[in-house]
Amino acid sequence: MTLDEFLTKWAGKKCDFDKVYGAQCVDLFRQLCQDVLGIPHTGGVEGAKDLFLNYDKMPLEKKYFIRITANPVCGDVAIWGATSSNKYGHVAIVIGVMADGSLLVAEQDGLKQDGVKFRIRGSEYLLGFLRAKK
Repeated sequence: MTLDEFLTKWAGKKCDFDKVYGAQCVDLFRQLCQDVLGIPHTGGVEGAKDLFLNYDKMPLEKKYFIRITANPVCGDVAIWGATSSNKYGHVAIVIGVMADGSLLVAEQDGLKQDGVKFRIRGSEYLLGFLRAKK
């Protein structure tokens, strides 16, 4: 499945990859890994932020992704750290980079449980990105 096909399939729908806690942002990441990247589950995390922060402790994640902090491209996975209102952080799929450096992303909000949406996100709390190895 291509990234475009994946985004079309999930737009406006809830993605609950693991069938636990409802449609979370990490579920969309896991579904992307399976459907588009052909990557197996890379290991459990407490929150989305841990996909970036615990990278060195996750051998399967290190096998299939490189961790970067700048110059994202379409298909990279952006990861934000914890905030005062969300201790788990956030993960989203980069589908574009705006002239001002903000990101056009496909994401899902586990708190709202309203399915996959497209929006522009800034860099506040942004930790970095995962890029699938070729």
